[in-house]
Amino acid sequence: MNPALESLCRLRERVASDRTNDLPAPRLAERLDVLGSEAFAAFKEQGIPTRRLEAWKGTNLARLEAMDFARVGRGADPSHEAISSPALNDRDDGDADLVFIDGLLLPAGTSRADLPEGVRVLSLGEAAIEDSRIPETYLGQLPDLKKESLAALQTALFEDVAIVHLAPRATATRPIRIRSISTAGGPATPTTSTTHTTSTTPTPPETSGRPSASFPRLLVVAERDSAATIVFESVSEGVAPGLTAFVAEYHLAAGARIETVQIQSEGAERIHVTSCHARLEDNARFDSHVFSLGDGLVRSELSITLAAPGAETRMRGFFLGRNRGHIDHFTTVDHAAEHCSSDQEYRGVLDDDSKGVFRGRVIIRPGAQQTSAHQSNPNLLLSDRASIDTKPQLEIYADDIRASHGATIGQLDLEALFFLRARGIDEAAARLLLTRGFARSIVEGITDDSVRLCVAARVEDALASLHPTDEPAAGPTRSQITLGEGSPR
Repeated sequence: MNPALESLCRLRERVASDRTNDLPAPRLAERLDVLGSEAFAAFKEQGIPTRRLEAWKGTNLARLEAMDFARVGRGADPSHEAISSPALNDRDDGDADLVFIDGLLLPAGTSRADLPEGVRVLSLGEAAIEDSRIPETYLGQLPDLKKESLAALQTALFEDVAIVHLAPRATATRPIRIRSISTAGGPATPTTSTTHTTSTTPTPPETSGRPSASFPRLLVVAERDSAATIVFESVSEGVAPGLTAFVAEYHLAAGARIETVQIQSEGAERIHVTSCHARLEDNARFDSHVFSLGDGLVRSELSITLAAPGAETRMRGFFLGRNRGHIDHFTTVDHAAEHCSSDQEYRGVLDDDSKGVFRGRVIIRPGAQQTSAHQSNPNLLLSDRASIDTKPQLEIYADDIRASHGATIGQLDLEALFFLRARGIDEAAARLLLTRGFARSIVEGITDDSVRLCVAARVEDALASLHPTDEPAAGPTRSQITLGEGSPR
């Protein structure tokens, strides 16, 4: 047994007990007990994925296997006051509806009272009080735990769930924002979360600096003809070695419209794994925007099932590799019904010694006639040491369809670079300007104006770190060439 599995087995008992002890809904507590036990059994049977599996050929998790986890969640003081710290304020957490601190949900600075009727944003404990039917019915329904070992691990060890419920025909008039923060750990004090009663959870000194595990989870239930934009951002504060495993489930009823934006920017010492699943009924639409901006090892999975006629999805992604970062995106679109459409574009920028992996799988089932399916993966290599392993894939079992797929790998256009240099822009600033242009279309695909500007700033900061330079006075300033600013949508 490797150190990771051994330590997680040791920590599992405490997490399972804390998750259900204070829930006021006995049926929900019982369901979570059963779900957690089945999930952990599935994880132990499969173990941590290895490169012997086709889906993991591009990514080595030996570093994860070697981690001896000191704790699951509950590192630094997870109190409401912790959200007001200068480090967290720098991340603009005041506008979040809910904040995970090491996997435990806390109320954030934004008042959820301004949400319109029919739009609810709840923790697991709040849902148990207001409407336990939601997690009882939908939680854990979409991931295949017998085939997805890390989703099974997350299901066994999550401590809380952010739940978004949209009643029929309800529309969220502003973006719903959720953040997950992984901390370096430290002494804890008596705390009150949105799920658990007040308790003292000290962090032993011997756990300082050792790997921790965090398991934030999101459940979205969009009833008929409802609509919302949901933003989920993952960050780390300080040096926080360990694992963040995030699972999201999106259930879209007929006519529902969901736009989701996911930003990952954790530090190099952290492994980040995401598993997102969406199921769409008649004429539902799911727009996904994924931005992987962290420095470490990232695995991002997105699986969408178009289950009924008229369902459609638009999937956009941007991933940035620098230093020795490793970014792996694995997407699946299952066209299980006729008259459905999917349009997918993931763009990668890779510098230094970083490596990117893209696997895009589109399945068109027998009988899924009148399907439209397109996927594209353009990549930009800024270093001769950077690499990309890309494999768009179509599996077609119907004949009346339109489908395309492709991938490109290239470098910055030397003629465009020369053009900018000839106009007084130094080489580093010119390279940065062209790289921003490559990422621009992905950012501009975000519908909500405020979210688009926020993401543009995040991407801008990340890209600027690739080419630190003092631009000459004659050249454009950074404010003049900021990604997405003043540009047409």
